[in-house]
Amino acid sequence: MGAPKGKPHRKFTQEDKLAYIAEFQEAHVSQSKFAKEHGLYVRMFQRWLQEYAEQGEDGLASHRNRCGNRYAALHTSKTLDEMGQLQLRMAKLEADVARLKKGYQVKGSGSQKEFVTGSGKSFKSSKI
Repeated sequence: MGAPKGKPHRKFTQEDKLAYIAEFQEAHVSQSKFAKEHGLYVRMFQRWLQEYAEQGEDGLASHRNRCGNRYAALHTSKTLDEMGQLQLRMAKLEADVARLKKGYQVKGSGSQKEFVTGSGKSFKSSKI
């Protein structure tokens, strides 16, 4: 569901999460009741508790730096040094290899993009 339109998502630091967990352990109420009283999503709070139980404080650290497309910034950068250009070219070539292994080619661009299979059949799709 997420935050309402125009309102930024709340971000919780590791210290915030630890404070909520410590308060919950002293409160002696259900997880859902505690989460609702503090304006938290129940499932999110349950996930914090589970990660804390399994991994300790390290389980509550931010995961933002561990996932995502590491080459995303290269596409929008105006000035790339030689190494950046090589990384971008390599990422594009790796994507092409992965696409060819799946057995289709891309013809056109933007809204006119068509995917052609190895047998010559053609189809349009908004998603890859």
